[in-house]
Amino acid sequence: MKNNFFRKDLSLSSRWWHRLLLVIFLVSFVWALYATYDDLFSTNHPYIPQWKVVNSVEERITPAVKQIRELKMSNERVGERDRSYSLNSNEDDSLYDDIYCSSDLENRIAEVQNKSGINTLYIRDVYGRNDVPIETYTNYIKKNNINCLIPDAYTRYDGNGQENGKFRFLEPVGPDSLFYKDLVFYEKSDFLTTLYIIKMFLLIIAVFAIIIVLYYKVFLYIIFGSKKIDNNKDSKKL
Repeated sequence: MKNNFFRKDLSLSSRWWHRLLLVIFLVSFVWALYATYDDLFSTNHPYIPQWKVVNSVEERITPAVKQIRELKMSNERVGERDRSYSLNSNEDDSLYDDIYCSSDLENRIAEVQNKSGINTLYIRDVYGRNDVPIETYTNYIKKNNINCLIPDAYTRYDGNGQENGKFRFLEPVGPDSLFYKDLVFYEKSDFLTTLYIIKMFLLIIAVFAIIIVLYYKVFLYIIFGSKKIDNNKDSKKL
C-alpha cells in the first residue's frame, strides 16, 4: 500500500486555510525553540547547570574535627542529596560550611566548643531550649551515631520586645533531623547539562511531531475521510 501520510490526494498546497495553518505552525515551532533556548540559558534556570554527586559528607569525615568548608574542594558545592536543583537558585551554601564534623565526635565535643566559641549544647528534639550537660550530650551523640554539630542561633528580646542580640548554641545533625540529613558534595557536570539541554529540545520537537500527526491523521480525516477525493470537485467547496 502506497504511503499517503501527507494526503497528496487533497492538493493541500492549493487550499488557503492549509497554507495559513502551515505558517502558524512554523512560526510557533521557531518561537518554541527560541523560547526554550532563552529559558535554558537564562541566569536563573533551576536545572542549568546540572550537578553530579562526588562524595557524601560522611565519606570525607575523619576523626579530626573539621568544618564542612575544610572538607569541600574549590569546585564543589554542598547540598542535600536529590536536591541539586536548589544549588542553581541559591548560590550561598555557607550554612553548611559552618557544620563541624568528626567520626569521633562523642570524644571531641569540647574541641568543637573551643573551635566554635560556643559552649551551649542543645538537643531541641528531646530537651527543648535547655542547655544539656556534656555527659548527656556525649551519650546522645554516641547512641544515635551522630558525626556532625551545627552552630545555630535565635534572636533574644528584652522585656520591651526589642532585639537583644543572638543566643548561639550547638545542635546535633542526626539521621532524623528535619534538615541536613544526607549532605553530599556536588560538582557541575557538562555531560549531564548537555544531555538535559538536548532532552528539552527533543521534547519540543516531539510535541510538534504529535501536532503534525494529529493534523494529518485526525483533523484531515474528520474533514475529508480516508478515501481519495476528486481535487477539482473538492476545491470548489474549500
